[in-house]
Amino acid sequence: MTSQEIQKRAARRRRYFLLLLLTVIVLIFAISKIVSRAKHGNEAVTTQLPVIDGSAAEDVPTEGLTRPTHPDPNAPTEPPTISVTEPEPAPIETSARTSTGGALYTPRLHMYVRVNHEQKIPLSVSGGVSADDVIWSTDHPDILDVQPGGIITGLERGSCMVTARLGDDLLIIPVTVRELNVVDGCTYVDDILVANKTYSLPREYDPGMLPETEKAFQSLCTYAAQEGLDIYEGSGYRSYDYQVKVYNSMVSGYSKEYADTWSARPGHSEHQTGYTIDCNTINNDFADTPEGKWLAAHCHEFGFIIRFPEGKEKITGYHYESWHIRYVGREHATAMYEQGLTLEEYLDIDSSYDTDEEDAPDEEPDEPEDETEDDEADDPAEEE
Repeated sequence: MTSQEIQKRAARRRRYFLLLLLTVIVLIFAISKIVSRAKHGNEAVTTQLPVIDGSAAEDVPTEGLTRPTHPDPNAPTEPPTISVTEPEPAPIETSARTSTGGALYTPRLHMYVRVNHEQKIPLSVSGGVSADDVIWSTDHPDILDVQPGGIITGLERGSCMVTARLGDDLLIIPVTVRELNVVDGCTYVDDILVANKTYSLPREYDPGMLPETEKAFQSLCTYAAQEGLDIYEGSGYRSYDYQVKVYNSMVSGYSKEYADTWSARPGHSEHQTGYTIDCNTINNDFADTPEGKWLAAHCHEFGFIIRFPEGKEKITGYHYESWHIRYVGREHATAMYEQGLTLEEYLDIDSSYDTDEEDAPDEEPDEPEDETEDDEADDPAEEE
């Protein structure tokens, strides 16, 4: 082979190599474009929530949800709109909060305390660390007083942040300070009407079932029906005088001690507030029905709470009542649902009868109310 033929063959090899290199580059570019398009095609869908009580709307990823979040039936805003964004996956809130360095831990996501009332922020520290070394502070000392050990006292109504510091390790806990007021014999905590074993309603307080309760409950029933469920009102408003009959019947049929765990004394019943409904056939089996399970998971979306949840009997003063819902508005109901709090914990109030309180009146009302809406079920647990 001549030197000229050798040079021609070398030139052909160089051209083949360059062509192969160019082909590889084109393939890499094409693959990167395909991957990019696939990534954008799977971008997250978020729900733009309406503004509630002046708070800013937020984007909440709907991935993994089996049904839409229902709008507050009493809110003047339009139903949620759908927008497409590319947010990072939001972290899932748990029932605990850990400090930046992991040495401090609290089971409470949010603390609530009343004006002139004291609470202790529950705090755990990692091994080898003393709780006495934690430094406590607040960004609003005019709203909240903070003492060593996480002892907080409300000074005036408002919201603030409490910081637990251990060196460079920080744990920040939001705190809401509430105010209790009594107006015409009725007790309100931050405008939420209270009726429990500690706080009573006057005999003359007789609002009937309130329109906002009825409207929210109708919305709840409508959405439940769309999912093939039948939720209806088993018992609604009860006046003071009617509660006399309910309570005394329970006492005579069982005992006063037993009655006080299931039925409210006159003036202490939530049914007198006009915000409370007992759903369906009222007995202990309701919790295990499809309607009972749906109610527990979704009633907060309509502004209701399960008023006497399971495992909280020592706090509420009553046995678990899966059928008993109380209207407080969607914002409050959602906060209590997400944090696993009772109304007592959320408002920083107690629920226990005064040992010096007189027994319930023995007399029946002169003219009993029509019982068609308040027929008692055979199960005595329905009486509250």
